Amino acid sequence: MSTTSVQEIRRQLREKFPAAHGSVSLSEEPPTTNQKPFEVATFPARAISELIPAQKGCSLSLWIAGILGEPQETAALPEFVLVDAGDHFDPASYTAAACSRLLWVRCSHINDALKATDLLVRDGNIPFIMLDVYSLPMAELRSISASVWWRIRQFCESSACRLIVLSPFPLVPCASLRLSISTRLTLNDFSQPRAEVLGNLTAVPNLLRHAH
Repeated sequence: MSTTSVQEIRRQLREKFPAAHGSVSLSEEPPTTNQKPFEVATFPARAISELIPAQKGCSLSLWIAGILGEPQETAALPEFVLVDAGDHFDPASYTAAACSRLLWVRCSHINDALKATDLLVRDGNIPFIMLDVYSLPMAELRSISASVWWRIRQFCESSACRLIVLSPFPLVPCASLRLSISTRLTLNDFSQPRAEVLGNLTAVPNLLRHAH
């Protein structure tokens, strides 16, 4: 892609997401517990949020479906980024209009996913970034240095990005918000439209304990 094309994309993204490029108020209110998990405003800007399963076997992919929604028209530019560390996102299960809202970054290794996330957060042109490490081995995730997360959070603060990490357990030591996701699905739900199944998803805030 030429430099001119990249600059044009950046310009269009700045026009579409002015909040990600303007000044940020330091008096931003923390999210309240009655906000819905599919609303962008639920997740604080300039910060890392984390989604974890409330019980074993609970998949977080339904949350991604809720965030993308079911738009009727194709988006001119992506509004979300998914850094897919496990390379298990299935675009065939979504409509073309929903996929048009998403920039899908496929990674085969956690180090590649972290590097991509670092770059995207620093760039800040798409201010809602999802890092999905849910399917990776726990030992691999625990090997990530805490300093990696703190550095990424600093970049979030600078670019006003929202970074949401989808993890099988509490992983990010500097998360500003952590939600436990529960789907409460039954066998009958698998034959229901996705929009109806999304109503079964609940999100409960977790108590955060940060080391100082």
